Amino acid sequence: MLILYRSRNFYARVRGQRALFTNPATKGGSERSSYSTPTRQALQGIIDAVYHKPTFTNVVTEVKVMNQIQTELHGVRALLHDYSADLSYVSYLSDVEYLVKFHFIWNENREDLMQDRLPNKHEAIMERSIRKGGRRNIFLGTSECFGLVDEISQEEYENTPSYYDGVTIDLGIMFHSFAYPKDETTPLKSYFTKTVMENGLIKFKPQSECEIVNTLSNYTFKTPGQVKSVDDELEEYDAMEKGEG
Repeated sequence: MLILYRSRNFYARVRGQRALFTNPATKGGSERSSYSTPTRQALQGIIDAVYHKPTFTNVVTEVKVMNQIQTELHGVRALLHDYSADLSYVSYLSDVEYLVKFHFIWNENREDLMQDRLPNKHEAIMERSIRKGGRRNIFLGTSECFGLVDEISQEEYENTPSYYDGVTIDLGIMFHSFAYPKDETTPLKSYFTKTVMENGLIKFKPQSECEIVNTLSNYTFKTPGQVKSVDDELEEYDAMEKGEG
C-alpha cells in the first residue's frame, strides 16, 4: 500500500484592515462584492506567500473567523481605454482576522523534484517563514488589501474564542478552489460547494466532495522551470538569521 507523505499541522493568524474575497457572481457588473468569509483558494494563496515550492502543495483544512463580519463600500475610479473615468463600487470586508490550519503534501506531478522531498527541512522553513510573517507580501484576496501573518500555537488556535461561538451560519454555495492543469491537454477547473460556519469555524472539503465543477478554457499551461533546492533555502535562512544576530 502506498503511503503518501503529509506534514504536521501548522497554524497562523491572518489579519488586515480590509479584505476582498470576490464573489464571482459580481465580477461582471459595476460593483464587486466580497464573500462573507475567505475561500479556500484565497487562503491557499496567502499560505503560499508564506512559503511554497513546486515540490509540495499547501492544503488549508480549516479557518476560524475571529471578528464580526462587517462590510464597507468604496467608490473606485477606473481609467478606461479612451482615458475617461468610470466609477465603480467595491464592497470590502473590514477589520478581519482569521486563524488558519494547514499542512502540506508532496506534489506528485513533479517526480523530477523527488530529491527535494526532505520533510524536516521544509517543515523547518515553513515554521520560520510563519514566524517572519511570510516570504512574500500578503494580500487578503486582492492587491490593495494588505495583510499580516503571525505565528500561533495549536492551543491558541483551538482555544481562542470566535465572535461566532455558539452560532451556525449557512453561507450557501461558495467558490472553493481551482484545479490547475497538469499538462497542456488538461483543462482548468473551478470547484464550488455548500459552505457552513459552526462556532466561527469552517472545515473545508476536499475537491472530490465539491458538488459543482466547472471546466474553464482561459488558462495557458506553463512549463516548469528550475527550482532551488531545500538545502540551499535552509542555508540562506541560517545565513540571514546569523546576520541579524
